[in-house]
Amino acid sequence: MTKKRFHTSLQLKLTLLLSLLMIVSCVLMYFFISHSAVSGMDGLQNYMIKVDPQDGDSPITFNVDPKALFPQFEQEIQETKEDFLLRSVIATTIIILLSSVCTYFLTKKTLTPLQKLTSEVSQIQAQNLSTQLAVPNSKDEIAQLTSSFNEMLARLDNAFSTQKQFSANAAHELRTPLAVLQTNLEVFEKKQEPEMVEYRQLFTMIKEQTARLSQLVGTLLDMTNLKSVPRTDQVTLEELVDEVFCDLDPVAEKAGISIHFDDSASQDWHTDVHTPDASALNNNIRNITGSYVLLYRAVYNLVENAIKYNRPNGSVTVSVKEKNSQVMILVKDTGIGISPENQKKIFDPFFRVDKSRSRAMGGAGLGLALVDSIAREHGGSVKVLESNEKGSIIALMLPVSSSKN
Repeated sequence: MTKKRFHTSLQLKLTLLLSLLMIVSCVLMYFFISHSAVSGMDGLQNYMIKVDPQDGDSPITFNVDPKALFPQFEQEIQETKEDFLLRSVIATTIIILLSSVCTYFLTKKTLTPLQKLTSEVSQIQAQNLSTQLAVPNSKDEIAQLTSSFNEMLARLDNAFSTQKQFSANAAHELRTPLAVLQTNLEVFEKKQEPEMVEYRQLFTMIKEQTARLSQLVGTLLDMTNLKSVPRTDQVTLEELVDEVFCDLDPVAEKAGISIHFDDSASQDWHTDVHTPDASALNNNIRNITGSYVLLYRAVYNLVENAIKYNRPNGSVTVSVKEKNSQVMILVKDTGIGISPENQKKIFDPFFRVDKSRSRAMGGAGLGLALVDSIAREHGGSVKVLESNEKGSIIALMLPVSSSKN
């Protein structure tokens, strides 16, 4: 049998604290006043009388004992002191009790907005995160707390919506290859005597779909584990690009696409007013601090994407430039370009400009989304600098010191 814990309310805690403060203050005041009064009464027991003669002689001073004049004087003084002390104790006790009661009700009134906020917060669930709490007009700490809580709710609602959409898209992408596998297996099962060619076709299909599932699951895991990857490597971007080219050279050769690294300072493309002019960038490339593995994956995805969605016999050119403590990895292709309304959407998870072509190439719409996540984890960004019928330039922009650890 579990024991119930006694929870003291904030109102009672404040009341007890203020009451304790008043008790200490009243007790100290009581002792101070009582000591002063009693000392004054004790001083009444000795009188000094001074007589000034009218003939100009020196004044005559002599002590008079009140006890000799008034036999009951000492007893009356004692009774007066006792009565004073008793009245002081009663008055102090009454003041403390009244103050405590007033404090209790005043704190209750003061904490009413906080209790209302607590009640409203307790009713918020994952289904109603878009609910905004009413902000009091008091403009005090409770109003600030309510405003901050509303801002937090907005962020949580946005995160939940994004996560929900991401989960739905991920489930859809996983369901497609599974449905293909299930359908083909059911069809193959109905065949009485399958031929060897049909077995090979089935195995090929299974291999392709499992590879697609494996790639999708791997990318999803990469996106969820980005924050746990250390970002303390000293990365030379030219060497990183060279390694990406070595790994993608067979893919580019198979697609009939040439890939190049441009180490010249001049560029044939111009950026918008918010981005440094590419023609003004220099070639003084430095090392940056970050995760070599993640940055390699980002550049790999950009170059691979440029190869996949290029024209026949097209080209991909990569250049690395630096200006104002910012490094730009520019990936230029000779593809058909990206429409203005899709230039930001291509970095959203599972977004595809041409869904049929993406599925045919085995894409899941996560490559550029992963690049965007890696860039943000390094304190940078990725964007389409320019795109038209001649091709596109995508820039991965990173600070020279890009570690956020």
